[in-house]
Amino acid sequence: MQSRRSSPCKTRLENMGLSRWLAIFLAAWAVQTARAGTWAINSPMSTGRSFHTATLLPNSKVLVAGGGEGPTNGTIVSSAELYDPATGMWTNTGSLHVGRYAHTATLLPNGKVLVAGGESSNVTIVSSAELYDPATGAWTYANPMNESRRFFTATLLRNGKVLVVGGGGNTKPLPSCELFDPASGLWTETGAMNTGRSGHTATLLPDGTVLVTGGIGQNGVLSSAEVYNPSTEMWTVTNSLLLARVNHAATLLPDGDVLIAGGFTFGGPPASAESELFHPASGTWTLAATMNTGRSDVVATLLPDGNVLVEGGNNFNVGNLASAETYNPASDTWTTNNPMNYARDGQTATLLASGKVLVTGGNGGAYTGEETFDSSINPATGTWTNTGALQDALQYEFTQTLLTNGQVLVAGGVGNFGVNLANVELYNPASQTWTNTGTMTTPRYSHTATLLRNGKVLVAGGENNGVLSSAELYDPSTGNWTLTGPMNVGRIEFTATLLFNGKVLVAGGYNYNSGYLSSAEIYDAVTGTWTMTGSLNTSRESHTATRLSNGKVLIAGGYNGSATASAELYDPYTGIWTPVNPMTTARDGHTATLLPSGKVLVTGGFRSGSPNSTYLFSAELFDPISGAWATTGAMTNSRIYGTATLLPGGEVLVAGGDTTNAFLRAAELYDPTTGTWTTTGALNTGRAYHKALLLPSGKILVAGGQGDFSGNGLTGAELYDTGLGYSNSWQPQITSIASPLIQGSSLVATGTHFRGVSEGSSGNTQDSSADYPLFQLCSLESGQARFLLTTNWSTNSFASTAIWNFPPGWALVTVFVNGIQSTSAIVNISVPTPTATTLTGARLSNGQFQFSFTNSPDALFGVLATTNLSIPLMNWTLLNGVMEIASGQFQFTDPQVVNGSQRYYRLYAP
Repeated sequence: MQSRRSSPCKTRLENMGLSRWLAIFLAAWAVQTARAGTWAINSPMSTGRSFHTATLLPNSKVLVAGGGEGPTNGTIVSSAELYDPATGMWTNTGSLHVGRYAHTATLLPNGKVLVAGGESSNVTIVSSAELYDPATGAWTYANPMNESRRFFTATLLRNGKVLVVGGGGNTKPLPSCELFDPASGLWTETGAMNTGRSGHTATLLPDGTVLVTGGIGQNGVLSSAEVYNPSTEMWTVTNSLLLARVNHAATLLPDGDVLIAGGFTFGGPPASAESELFHPASGTWTLAATMNTGRSDVVATLLPDGNVLVEGGNNFNVGNLASAETYNPASDTWTTNNPMNYARDGQTATLLASGKVLVTGGNGGAYTGEETFDSSINPATGTWTNTGALQDALQYEFTQTLLTNGQVLVAGGVGNFGVNLANVELYNPASQTWTNTGTMTTPRYSHTATLLRNGKVLVAGGENNGVLSSAELYDPSTGNWTLTGPMNVGRIEFTATLLFNGKVLVAGGYNYNSGYLSSAEIYDAVTGTWTMTGSLNTSRESHTATRLSNGKVLIAGGYNGSATASAELYDPYTGIWTPVNPMTTARDGHTATLLPSGKVLVTGGFRSGSPNSTYLFSAELFDPISGAWATTGAMTNSRIYGTATLLPGGEVLVAGGDTTNAFLRAAELYDPTTGTWTTTGALNTGRAYHKALLLPSGKILVAGGQGDFSGNGLTGAELYDTGLGYSNSWQPQITSIASPLIQGSSLVATGTHFRGVSEGSSGNTQDSSADYPLFQLCSLESGQARFLLTTNWSTNSFASTAIWNFPPGWALVTVFVNGIQSTSAIVNISVPTPTATTLTGARLSNGQFQFSFTNSPDALFGVLATTNLSIPLMNWTLLNGVMEIASGQFQFTDPQVVNGSQRYYRLYAP
């Protein structure tokens, strides 16, 4: 029996034709350059609202609260809901105690959200305040402000206090100001402005002072401006705006200047298109370029590249606007963007960690219709640049592993002229160079490489003039390889998956003597030995294995004489494989990517057998909760043996691959929130059978593969940049972080620029910016990602809530500020040793036994059961794992027990 993969792609390569290349070239040449940025419709909110607030939370979700429902704000709502960028979906959360609109919402250093003031029912202006806790989803009353106010501003100062300024009172615009201290929960009066105003803007300047501009005063629209000094708690009048305006927008630019745009003046134009710049060093104003559209109720968002997006608003000649445009400070120009899908004013715009902008609600008939703006596509800004060349040409079946020091290990594979390689190279991202390191003890290809918890790399199996069962370990500290225990079965085209308990599961594959394999085995890094575990229900090679968020392993597709659609799950607690629903399409040579939502994206591959064989465009999603597969948007290009890489922002980059008579340069991005694909920058070299991985820099490294029909491999490597366009000097930086990170403890980091060099946006046009840190953990093994809630953050420090229910092992820690990501740190997330536990209090509930206990957070437990204590422990029945329902709080339910049964249980560490 011969494996289909014993001579990769030979037939397809020989059938390459010039006509195919010409067609690809002409198709690419015909693409027209589009205007920058696209808008994508998301799922709607459950409640329509305008003049609400939207707050970016540390866990990357967006809290929307209150607002007026309907075009006349006739109904003021108290409801609140959360937008999850991982899914693009909304869920309800706890409601405000007081319905309100024209209020403010400010994220505090302790991670809670302060909502204050606004207008409640019966045109009542309120002073009440309340706090939202993202950990519980509940609101609690806070002390009220000293004065009732609406259309005011709230600014988070550098000292962690919140400055509330002006607003509309019960009789006239207010000059009064007050401070909220999160430590004491008290409001205190601070220096009053020289002029009462509402509908103004407040901008935190780089020196910590606050610039207030315009608004409406007792005698009309204002041009005046003044600056608050937190040290003296006094206001100083500065030069006036060149144009009096209200309901305008103010945006702090990266160079420290402030852009003022839009608004209106009673008796003047219906809505201003004029913009101007404030220069804090001189306290002077200069005219800036004029917008293409006059608009009031302006919403402005600073993008990661330093440009400013404005969208929507109102022009009294034409009503609510859908138009959008972008200001470029470097050229002092406004450029028209694609319009929103809905005309609206009274909306919010929130810069997400990914650099996208979420627009929510507003008047104009769209009340619940939400959409996101992506400045990195249409046209695509993602680009590939060549980096240092490999020492050896690599065709296929090599491995690429990110080490704990940030370097990349490439091992083995097939080189030029079909030579099996023992050579190993290291890529240094800092110098962008490759250097040789210790060679493996055995040349091999079609093997696997797994980063272990101790930082070593396990290489197993493969082929070298026969199928190998041998395994060896690479030690990055010495650069040497040492043999470890061999597998029980030699195999190629198999998968290796690091389990939560630190052991490695290998499954399936091919052996020339045995054919397609269903066997699976476990490597114990402590003992260096392999033991057989339960066998797959379907033998297969060229399949995918994905470790899910619950610790189980999903095997999907593959080849066993023809492509299969079958899928199954491995339970590490029981060692049993359980079939799940098959994929919608049989495929092998595909990719599988764990998404932040917990679903698995499968893309492309090759379908062989009846009714016909074909390269696949299709993609589908596996839902671990329902166990079902569902088709999602199809790729632009069919491909096999391409790569799929999860980006820090949650999108998936698919690059290269082999298709009908061609090696692809094409790359495209999948957006999980919309289920759609967009073309991004093309590889410099068409390639298939290459490898790709995410570097700590946030760039994607692609290396090796085949690029032509010569039978030779590629030495070239390339780096993909998402093209958000920020300056390196704007990036937040992590300078220290504790590693290992023990489950149940807090992630503590120090660094710089944890508040941005300039503001982002969050909430409404008159509230605090979103220039605060969002910390993400991303597992190196599975790509499982999570943003962390916080108990304390500042300009140079961050502390998370206790971490639990995250997979042990190595992970990237990345901080995002204003949509700009840092270079990641690599930490080892470890589980404390479980403590001995006596099981007590088991009870029969609804015909099932259930018991609870406490132990070390994220400890792993399986359960053994028997009805006869006299039988040996090895003969007890293996049951499912124990569920951790809260940090260190465990619960187990036995569904096999019925009323009247007697059963004995014992915990074990799998």
